[in-house]
Amino acid sequence: MPVAHIGIDDTDSNELGMCTTYIGAVLDERLRALGFASAGEPRLVRLNPANPTKTRGNGAVHLRYHVRGREELPMILKEAEDVVARLAALGDPKADPGIVAIQSDGRPPEALSGFYWSALRGIVSIGQALDLIVRLGGVASWFKEGRGVIGALAAIGAPEEETRMYELLAYRPPIPLKGPRAVDEESVRLADLETWPLTYDNYDWYYMEALVAPHGPDPVLLGIRGPDRSSLFRAYDLIRVEDRVERVALYRTNHGSGSHVVDVGGVRDLRPYTTVRLEGRVSARPWVGPGSHAFFELEDAYGDRIRVAAYEPTKHFRRIVLSLEPGDRVRVVGSYRPRPPEPPTINLESMEVLDLVSVYRRAAPTCPRCGHRMESAGLGKGYRCPACGYADAGLEPTRVRVPRRLVRGQFTPPPRAHRHLTRPPEAYLWERRPACGVED
Repeated sequence: MPVAHIGIDDTDSNELGMCTTYIGAVLDERLRALGFASAGEPRLVRLNPANPTKTRGNGAVHLRYHVRGREELPMILKEAEDVVARLAALGDPKADPGIVAIQSDGRPPEALSGFYWSALRGIVSIGQALDLIVRLGGVASWFKEGRGVIGALAAIGAPEEETRMYELLAYRPPIPLKGPRAVDEESVRLADLETWPLTYDNYDWYYMEALVAPHGPDPVLLGIRGPDRSSLFRAYDLIRVEDRVERVALYRTNHGSGSHVVDVGGVRDLRPYTTVRLEGRVSARPWVGPGSHAFFELEDAYGDRIRVAAYEPTKHFRRIVLSLEPGDRVRVVGSYRPRPPEPPTINLESMEVLDLVSVYRRAAPTCPRCGHRMESAGLGKGYRCPACGYADAGLEPTRVRVPRRLVRGQFTPPPRAHRHLTRPPEAYLWERRPACGVED
C-alpha cells in the first residue's frame, strides 16, 4: 500500500516559542482523526549541529501514513500547511518553515538517504533539496524563505536504522512563556535511579540539576530519551508535573547516535561546519583563555596543528583538558566552525585519551647514608641531609616521575553540555563494551 511521507522543519523561535515536534504531534492527531492510518512511528531527526543557520535544536519531524494513491497527497499537504500556518513562529525573522510530501511504496526513496547524510554532516542548499523533490515526484510548501525544506526532506530520508532511540515529550499549551517548568526535581532523581541506563541525561548528578525540562518559551514541559520505550514511559510515570499536560508524544530519533561525526586523517582534511574526529598529539601545554575557556593545540601525523577548545559551559570537562601534557596522544571529536578573527578551532564534544607521556620533575637526591630526602646546601654547594648531617657538594638533583591526574579512556562533558547527537557514555552499557582503560 502506498505511503505518504511528510517532513516539517524550522518552525520554532528562541523568543516566540513553538517546537517542531509539537506541530508534528498536532498534525499527527489531526490526520489520524481524518482516517489516515500510521505507516510507522513519528520520527524526530536531528541534523548538522555545526550548521551556522541551524534552528535551536536543529530537529525536523517525519510522519508517514498509508494512502490509497497520489490523489490523497495534496490533502495531507494542505492539512500540514494549515497546522504550520497556525502554530509556527512566523513572526521571528529567523524562522523559515518548510514542508515536504513524498509518496513511496513503503520506505522513502533510496536517493533520500544520501541527502540525509549530507544534511547531517555538511551543508546543503535549498536548491539541491528542491531539485531532488522534483526528481522524486514530491511536493513542497514553505513560508518566507523556506529554509526548512532542507531539514524536512532530510528527515524523510533518514535510514530507519539511524533512528533507534526514543524521545518521549510532554507538552503544555503553546503559550510563549520562558522560565523553569513546574517539574518536581526529587521525582526526576527517582526516575533516573529507577530507569538509568535505559533512559539517560535526565539528571546531572555532578551539578545536582534536573535536565528533562527546558527553560525556553516552547511548549515542551519535559523530554525523556533512551533506547527502550517502556523505560521512557516508566520514567514519565515517576516524574511529578505540577502543570497541565496538554498532550504527550513519542518519537523515534537519531539522538545519541554520533552519526554526525566525520573521521578525518589530518588538519588539512577539515571542512568548515562539520563535526570531526581527529587523532593527534598535544603539542603545547593547555591554557585558560578569556571567558574561562580551556584550550590546547593538537598536532596531527603530518605536523599540522589546530587549536582545540573546551568552552566554559562544559564545566569540569575543562579540567580533563587542562590535565593534558605535551606529547599525550588523544582523539578529539568536535565541530569545526571558523569564526574569524579567531584562529581555526575545534569545539570539543568529547575526547579519548589514547596514550599518556611520563612527566618528571627535578628533586633533591636521597641521602646515600640514611635514605632521607636531602636539602640544598646553597648555590653550588650540593646537598645536605637534615636527618644525619651528611653533606656532598658534588650531588646533582634527580628526576622523579610525577603521577598523572589523568587516565586513558573516553571523556565527555557533563550531561548539561551534551548535544542531542552526542553519543552518551551509557551507549557502552547498551553495547556491553568497556568504556575506558587504566593508566599503567
